[in-house]
Amino acid sequence: MKATQSFAQDRGTGATPAPGSKSGATQGTFTMSDVIPWKPVDPKNHPGLEMFVVWGNPNEGPSLILQKYPAGMESGWHWHTAAYQGIVIQGKFTHTFEGAAPQTGGPGSVWSQPERQVHHDKCEESGGCIIAVYFNEKLDFNPVHMKAQ
Repeated sequence: MKATQSFAQDRGTGATPAPGSKSGATQGTFTMSDVIPWKPVDPKNHPGLEMFVVWGNPNEGPSLILQKYPAGMESGWHWHTAAYQGIVIQGKFTHTFEGAAPQTGGPGSVWSQPERQVHHDKCEESGGCIIAVYFNEKLDFNPVHMKAQ
């Protein structure tokens, strides 16, 4: 298993919160979906996976992020130090907890991921996916080398 690294160390996105989403902001923001400034997450290990930080700072603490997966992309088995909650915004997305059957759902489907629980994610082949993910604490990514169930 790979040593735990912070999101910034492992992914190097340099992602920052959206303007106006910071505490103390006096003006809100509205970003149309077609102009979201997506940033690559990890071109070497997860080509095509992109993210946008809606709120917070994933390198330091709690955050809400959008992730954009290309059709057919799989995350591989992994775990996070922090618990998180996910919502499918677009596409057909499969989330699998270690030892359980895969669960596939479309927009509006939700899941809750306990801290340190091994899991696997996949955007199905029918089209790209966008998910919203709220991490309760700092985001990290810890790969686990095992075969798909």
